[in-house]
Amino acid sequence: MGSVASTKFNRFQLIKFKCHEINSIENQHFSYLSDSISLKEKQKNRQMQQNLKEGFARNYELASRKFKTDIDEIDKTITHLQKTKDALLSSDNNLRLANQKAEDLTIKRLTHGNPTMKSKFDELNNGK
Repeated sequence: MGSVASTKFNRFQLIKFKCHEINSIENQHFSYLSDSISLKEKQKNRQMQQNLKEGFARNYELASRKFKTDIDEIDKTITHLQKTKDALLSSDNNLRLANQKAEDLTIKRLTHGNPTMKSKFDELNNGK
């Protein structure tokens, strides 16, 4: 009986050892899968970060170009408004000069040296 019990014990030990090996292999396999999943997740995260960086850079470039274009348009508008202001000031000056000339205008000045008007005034004066 000793040898049968010894054989059963040896089989039990062998089965226990094989189970341990199987568990060890399974753990290594799960570890590999975990590492593989981790690697895939890391690659996915890196790709997402790269996409974010590229998207941000693209949006920054577009915003920067639009900002520059808008600043250029503001500069053009300021230049145009300055020209309009200068033209209005020039017109105001011309209107002021014209008004001064109109105020200095008299009938005597208009008719001075004009023979037709002189004769008409003479007729009016003689008719009195």
